[in-house]
Amino acid sequence: MKKSLSILLLFICMTASAQKRDNIRQRIASQRIAYITNKLSLSPEEAQKFWPVYNKFTAEIEDIRKEIIQSRKSSNEQLSLMSDKETEKYLELTLNQQQKLIDLQRKYQTELKTAIPVQKIAMLYKAEFDFKKELLKRIRNSGNDLQSGDSDEE
Repeated sequence: MKKSLSILLLFICMTASAQKRDNIRQRIASQRIAYITNKLSLSPEEAQKFWPVYNKFTAEIEDIRKEIIQSRKSSNEQLSLMSDKETEKYLELTLNQQQKLIDLQRKYQTELKTAIPVQKIAMLYKAEFDFKKELLKRIRNSGNDLQSGDSDEE
């Protein structure tokens, strides 16, 4: 009985933790949308064309980044034990993953040109960087409490 209760409590805690992470991710996503929309001064027509393309782009970027993290996790622990040939293979994989990111950026930069002017694409990269910087600043200042909400610049 105690074991069942312990397992149930553990499950409840894990579920609550996952829900909290999901809520934080949703808030960050909402804040990112507002921030970028504001910084790029997207018209309703531009936003309607921009966000589907941008969302596909960021989803594909995230997939590649997960792949990179996974390969680094598995390889970093083994680096000192790898042969030269294995190390070269790892380095080639790393370069190929970085190239995937660059190729994806080129592809979506072309697609984004159909949604927004090229100047706004350049502004997008700065807005993404500034948003991450602002988010990190808020996390540092609030001890990971993202409930404080919107940025001063929104």
